[in-house]
Amino acid sequence: MLNKFPLWKYLLILAVLAVGFIYSAPNLYPDDPAIQISGASTALEVGQADLERISQALKQAGIAVKSADLGKQGKGALVRLGKQDDQLPAKELVRKLLGDDYVVALNLAPTTPQWLRSLGAGPMKLGLDLSGGVHFLLEVDMDKAMDARMKVYESEIKSLLRKERVRYRSLPQQDGAVQLGFADGESLEQAQTIIRKNFNDFELTSSSRNEQQVLRIALTEAKRAEIREYSIKQNLTTVRNRVNELGVAEPLVQRQGANRIV
Repeated sequence: MLNKFPLWKYLLILAVLAVGFIYSAPNLYPDDPAIQISGASTALEVGQADLERISQALKQAGIAVKSADLGKQGKGALVRLGKQDDQLPAKELVRKLLGDDYVVALNLAPTTPQWLRSLGAGPMKLGLDLSGGVHFLLEVDMDKAMDARMKVYESEIKSLLRKERVRYRSLPQQDGAVQLGFADGESLEQAQTIIRKNFNDFELTSSSRNEQQVLRIALTEAKRAEIREYSIKQNLTTVRNRVNELGVAEPLVQRQGANRIV
């Protein structure tokens, strides 16, 4: 006696195969060679006029352009090319056209049809071992960033005191704070008044040491937090621009913890 399977089992197998085919179909569509354009800073956007100028320059150079589209909310632009051999010439041409205010990178643009993307289907993403990728962890030197900022502040404070004819003596920094020596209490009070009038980011403490009045000038905790945040954001922007210049496909650059970028 032959075994007979119910119809619903055959239908279930067909349904699973159909779904599997749909979600594997994006791998049949090869990526387009492309160049990606973005502003060197977050405040700089690529406009429609820039995109038209780029397309016109590429066509005049004999480089076939499949399409040129702006990113969402004006964040960059993507120009699809006809041949992979045209990527490097196109990149150099656009870089000269736009100047250093923009970052031009090589990229690969997916060609998955919209109806497949609407179903959540996309090409399989290769791992780092297959796609030749790299993973690195960058730790921002916050102490160096803080020291550099304090040197700027120290120069500004000393220049201001000289302008107001307040005599002082430079002392070595202590725990990241600027120290100035004064011959008497009157000069110390004048310096404190001038600094408080022109700066809002310092904690001032005074003491007597070696027959002179010493003023210790340290950043407030709020200002230190602001400097740390700015340093991380600045390094994030720099790393993203460097990665974009390399033309890395699907790069992921993000903050990790208080002072790391991965």
